[in-house]
Amino acid sequence: MKRNVENLLSLFTKIRRFYAIELQNKLEGENLTPNEISILIILANNPSISTSSQLVCVLQVSKGLVSRSVDSLVKKRLIQCTPDLNDRRVQRISLTPHSIKLTKKIAEETNKINERVLRDVSDQEIMQLENTILKIINCFNLEREDTYEINDVQ
Repeated sequence: MKRNVENLLSLFTKIRRFYAIELQNKLEGENLTPNEISILIILANNPSISTSSQLVCVLQVSKGLVSRSVDSLVKKRLIQCTPDLNDRRVQRISLTPHSIKLTKKIAEETNKINERVLRDVSDQEIMQLENTILKIINCFNLEREDTYEINDVQ
């Protein structure tokens, strides 16, 4: 295997696809797409992310896919969109009380997958991987003077 970032990105894409398929199978009765599940996870774990634009950046998917997924989740009463108090053009996205049970189930299933997948991976190996990824990220950010520490990555 060549030593380049593209190979790492390809591996991370495979991991993300695996999780998406596993979660979709575990949540079969909920009728959610992988992207809808990803949005629920992001909103549940990152209160600072609350706009479609932020979701596009985090998920690295098209505006159209985020828009369709948000519309679908609104129809399912799992999220709500409210106008931003400071900018009428912006809609703030948040989880509804109706989504609490489902987001807990998603977290439980994610934990089960993590336990299974990381069973033979030590904490030291995970920490080394995180340190390596952060080293790469910090190389990208040298010009902008943005640096990250392990505690910044959730």
